[in-house]
This record gives sequence, structure tokens and C-alpha cells, in this order.
Amino acid sequence: MISGTRYRLTAEINRQSDLAREIARAQMEISTQKRILNPSDDPIGAARVAEIDRTQANEEAWRRNVETAAALASRADTTLASVEAVMVRAKELMVAASSDTMSDQNRATIAAELAGIAEDIATLIDTRDSRGALLFSPGDALEIPVNAGLRVAPVASRADIFEGIDTPGGPMDLVAIVANAAAAVTEPDPGLREAAMRASLEAVNAGTAHITAERGEQGVRGARVDNIKERLTESELQLNEVRTDIEGADLVKVIASLEAKKLSLEAAQAVFARVNQNTLFDLLR
Repeated sequence: MISGTRYRLTAEINRQSDLAREIARAQMEISTQKRILNPSDDPIGAARVAEIDRTQANEEAWRRNVETAAALASRADTTLASVEAVMVRAKELMVAASSDTMSDQNRATIAAELAGIAEDIATLIDTRDSRGALLFSPGDALEIPVNAGLRVAPVASRADIFEGIDTPGGPMDLVAIVANAAAAVTEPDPGLREAAMRASLEAVNAGTAHITAERGEQGVRGARVDNIKERLTESELQLNEVRTDIEGADLVKVIASLEAKKLSLEAAQAVFARVNQNTLFDLLR
């Protein structure tokens, strides 16, 4: 009889220990909001979650790259807007300088402003990004990986934007176009000055149109980067949703089960305590 009692006590202790472990697990599920705490809980689900982990890690790296690309595209657009503005001003100055009533002193003033615009453009061309690198690459355009097998160039190269512009005098870079315009305005010989200014005005018009077109192209580049960024954001939301469906705990169900098990354990412990108040002589009766 004593042996049987001992076995019943051992079984009850084991049962209560199992309840305590189940309660601890339920509390962990509530804390983490996950039902898969170990791969053995759901091998197939755990494998799928591991795969999602790898995908999310890759996309996190791509998102950081896209953020960099977006920052470069935005800075390039702002810089090109400044270049476009000074080119419009250069065009206005060349039109004003073409007037027959313009004095030599006024032309000298216009030439000085045009020279300043050429210097401003040269400075803008050498703009640096947040990394300290040249925004407009002197070589090939910088390409940034933003997805598996996909790279984007958020900013065109320096040559594509500022060089090789078709003018009456042949291909020229933007700084040279404006610098030549400044020199044409102050040409002392009236006949040569008229011809030089006419050619320079056409070159400035070509340069202005070119920069306007390049700024439009930059807008296209920025929009593409924004679209990729949006797709990655949508992918992140979808992956999180799938992951939650796989490993997420049903909190309502878990909490209800937890409360029931806590009540069972408390009741079992109370009964166990009362039973074990009996002495050995009580059990021998």
C-alpha cells in the first residue's frame, strides 16, 4: 500500500511538472507571439520561416542600397535644377548682349556674369555626395545592386550630362559653351563679335535644351528607384504576413489554454498539499 501510494505521488508530481512546462511554454508563446519556438515544433513551418529569414536579410541589404540610390538621385536632380537655372540666365544674358544699343561697359558686365556662371557650373559638376564621392562619375555611371540580378544607375555619368553637346562649332562641354559666350561678348571687332555671339547664343540654347532633357532623364531615373523601393516595401509586408501566418501564435486560444492549465495546476497543488499533510500512520490505517 505504501509502495502504491509512493507511485501515485510520483505520477502526480510528474503530471504537475508537465502542466508547469506547458504553462511556461504558453507564456513564452504569448511573450514572443510565436507558436514555433523550436524547429521540432513544426519542421516544415520552421524550414519555411528560415527561407523567409534569408529572403528578408537579402531584401534588407537591397533596401539600404535603394535608400542610397534614392539619395543620389534626389541630389542629382537638385544639382541639375541649379545648372538649368544658370543656363537659362546665360541665355537671357546672351540675348541682352546681342542688342545693338549695348555699350562696351554693359557687355563687359555681362561677360563677367557669364564667366561667373561658367565657374558655378564647374563647381556644380564637382558636387560630392554624402559618401564624399563625386556625384557625377567621371567614368562610367555608378551602378547599385537593388535586387537579385538587378542594378540601377541613379545618376548618369559626367560625360553623358555635361559633355559632347552638339553646337554649331562641334561637340562641346557645358563649361566651355558658357566660357566661349563670355569671350564672344567682349570681342573687340564688331563683325567678329556679331558672328561669335550668334554662334555662342546657339550653343547656349543647345546647352540649355540638353540640360533640360538630362534633368527630365534624371527624373525618370529617380522614379525608377522609387518604384523599386516601393516594391521592396510591399515585399517586406507580404513576407511578414506570410511569416506571421506560419509561426504566429493564436493568442486568444493560447491565453484561454494558459488560464485553464493554471487553474488545473493550482487545484492539483492544493489537493496535493492537503493529501501530503497526512502522516505515515494516517496512510497505514
